[in-house]
Amino acid sequence: MAAHRRSRPATLWLQILLVGGLACVLIVLVQTWRLQRSNQVVIERALRDYSNFAAWSYGQHLTSTLRESVDELLGAVNHGEGLHTNPSIPDAKDMGHFIPMDTRCNCHRPQKGPMPLRYFAFTLGADTLGLGVNLAGPSVAGWLADPADARSIRVPAFDVPPGEVRWLNELLGNVVRGPATNWGYHVIIERRDDQVRFLAARSMPTTWGDTVVYAFEYPPASLDSIFSSVLSASDLLPASVVSGHANDEVLDVEVGDAAGMALFRTAAAGRFDLFGATDLPASYADLKIRAQLRPEMAEAILIGGVPASRLPILLVILVLAIGLTAVAAVQLRREVRFAAERAGFVANVSHELRTPLSQIRLVLDTLRLGRGEDPATRAQALQVADREALRLQHLVEGVLRFTRGGGHDDAPRVDSDVTTDVRTVVDEFAPLAAPHGMTVTVHGEPVRARLKRGSLRQVLLNLLDNAMKYGGDGTAVDITVAALPGGGVRLRVDDNGPGVPASERDRIWRSFERGGIARDRAAGGSGIGLTIVREIATDHGGRAWVEAAPAGGARFVVELPDRTGP
Repeated sequence: MAAHRRSRPATLWLQILLVGGLACVLIVLVQTWRLQRSNQVVIERALRDYSNFAAWSYGQHLTSTLRESVDELLGAVNHGEGLHTNPSIPDAKDMGHFIPMDTRCNCHRPQKGPMPLRYFAFTLGADTLGLGVNLAGPSVAGWLADPADARSIRVPAFDVPPGEVRWLNELLGNVVRGPATNWGYHVIIERRDDQVRFLAARSMPTTWGDTVVYAFEYPPASLDSIFSSVLSASDLLPASVVSGHANDEVLDVEVGDAAGMALFRTAAAGRFDLFGATDLPASYADLKIRAQLRPEMAEAILIGGVPASRLPILLVILVLAIGLTAVAAVQLRREVRFAAERAGFVANVSHELRTPLSQIRLVLDTLRLGRGEDPATRAQALQVADREALRLQHLVEGVLRFTRGGGHDDAPRVDSDVTTDVRTVVDEFAPLAAPHGMTVTVHGEPVRARLKRGSLRQVLLNLLDNAMKYGGDGTAVDITVAALPGGGVRLRVDDNGPGVPASERDRIWRSFERGGIARDRAAGGSGIGLTIVREIATDHGGRAWVEAAPAGGARFVVELPDRTGP
């Protein structure tokens, strides 16, 4: 115990060093995680900044595209801040004449944007609506304002349902009465009857007081056409960002109407987390734009690229460090415990050896000085010397077997009369049992078995020695010898001592372990007796255990199977 107490400060310091090393690894990991998080914040900030630029750039390109396409179709009635002076004003059906002419089809085709679906014209405040439609047949991919046969095709205003006329007059009238725009036109996107309507309008005041409203409507599919064309613009993003890719490969875009409902969304667009946003003016239908540079583009926009994450490797290192520290702590604890047990073992064995040696030395001194001249005294002295020599032999045999580390015993098996051998060992132990008033009784029929030489003797001497130490004076021990069904022998050693509690019946077989009763009684011994018993049983292919004896003490059972061969 003193050695164990002396080892505690060293153990504590070693444990502190192990924990300190683990703490250093943990600190490095935390700092690396913070650095990784800082890098992630830089990456997210860069992506968000570029996304804001992308949203702004897309909005600028979209307004430019809308301005050019609308001006191409309504530019003929755009007088800026001036008034229309000519008493003759264009009719809605004549507006198609102002679309650029394409000589390849001898028809009109826009150069800046999609083909319009229809034109509208009306005097502000009127309840009528002029309509201009494309009179080209399926074979002409352009606009024809004049029918091929004027007698067969007529497009009167009442072809538009009255409810549609009222809706258009009210919608377009409210728009042009609203705030003036810096470019003269109004882009209108409205939802009517679960359908998106895409229109553009321009007011034309006249010198005689009327205000004529001109408008056209695009097909709903033209929204995707315009938004996609803007996304494909070569100068939408810096070349260093695009890096040889198409814009839609590096950028996700969503365009929504004034209510925030999506009108266009790139095919691969996922969740918008680090996006930039911009809103177009009311004259551009209050369009709302969200753009997001894809995360994989961080490598292109950051100088030197994105630092490789070392966090997974460090996590593995931390796990290994924790594991190795735990293993080292367990091993350290075992080593310290083993050192303490070894010191206790040496002290116990030394004490056990010193006592019989002192007794033998005393007997020799008595005989040498001539104090045992009478036969009775001499016989008693020789009996004491024989008993103590037997105890020394028993101790030395146990220590020698234990120091072999429980390895396999290569001793050959010999056929023996087990019952007779048991009685011989009991007679041999009698000088040790007599001073304690211990009685040993052997029961059983003759049993023969092939056992390794000396094994039966060591098993019985250890079990009898335990019964003598822990049973107290006057202990009665019963040994029962029985044959195993498959060949071999079962030894059952019962005593009437205090027994072994159920909670300690596994622990007492370990080296240097003792039950609570043994500790309370401070019984001597090396602490390896039962360990040797179990090792011998295992080496024979058998087993050993302890249970409660009928008389209230302990019953130790050892099975030694009989195996043929060496």
